[in-house]
Amino acid sequence: MDSDIQVSRQSDVPIYRQIVTQLSFMIETGDLGAGQTLPSARLLADNLHINRNTVARAYAELSELGLVESRGRGGTTVVGPGPARESSPARDRARAILEAAARECIDLGLSAAEIQSLMTGLAVRAEDDLLKVSFVECNEDRAKYFAGELEERIGIRVKPLVLGEFDAAGEQADLVLTTFFHLAEVRGQWRRGTEVVAIVVAPHVQTLVKIASVPEDRTVGIWYSTEDQAVSIRDSLTQSGIRNIEVLDGVEDRDIEGVDLVVIPSELPELKSRLDGRVAVIEFGNVLDAASIRMVTEVVGDMQAAKRA
Repeated sequence: MDSDIQVSRQSDVPIYRQIVTQLSFMIETGDLGAGQTLPSARLLADNLHINRNTVARAYAELSELGLVESRGRGGTTVVGPGPARESSPARDRARAILEAAARECIDLGLSAAEIQSLMTGLAVRAEDDLLKVSFVECNEDRAKYFAGELEERIGIRVKPLVLGEFDAAGEQADLVLTTFFHLAEVRGQWRRGTEVVAIVVAPHVQTLVKIASVPEDRTVGIWYSTEDQAVSIRDSLTQSGIRNIEVLDGVEDRDIEGVDLVVIPSELPELKSRLDGRVAVIEFGNVLDAASIRMVTEVVGDMQAAKRA
């Protein structure tokens, strides 16, 4: 496989990005299939006559993109492009455009290696022109869930980040989104020049209706993966007049003994399945505030236009 990868020290595109672009293309076109193991960072680096850390950085970015995963001593394995990316009208159209362009370049006398190098540089520059957006939360499930929701609403890739699990200095982000609860902490981590914006994440109206209907004499348990979230839900229940509230340490039988109702996050359907038949459950669903979405859409549009200019 390493013979198919070419790097140019004369290119203004960083070598690790050249590797990322080429491997991404090979994975997404099926030249590298799911389950295949990539060469070790040392082996690929030796063959390309580059630093091992450069390859390691490229593999790390491919892992963040969800294209590969590290399996320790088992090496770095291809995950694949994913069902949504394997075939789509946009990808089919892109393939047709690139195929026509490649044929025209061949007719002009360029070699396959020259076309690949040129296309890699153009693709990286085009990608750099795109706005880089991240969403920060204190919980991985919520970070991924709301990043996905934001992607769908604003039409641009949003990278989920979990507080305490990333180094802001190593993140490339033009715009960082978070909730008001974490705004001060997130702003304190990012360097100047990165826009940090808070959005409103509110309980779904159906959730509020269910909570309001809970009798005041019931014992309600709350299970969330972080204490901050559990406290936030507890406060919402207290405002509804419910007093017998317990923050649970787990969802085993001993944890829910004496509890009439358990409130859990809606992002964890597998947790609801574990509790079904054992105790009544309310999934605490949250939605992105419509006004916040409109605001973020406007900010993204303005920043994208400024970056391209």
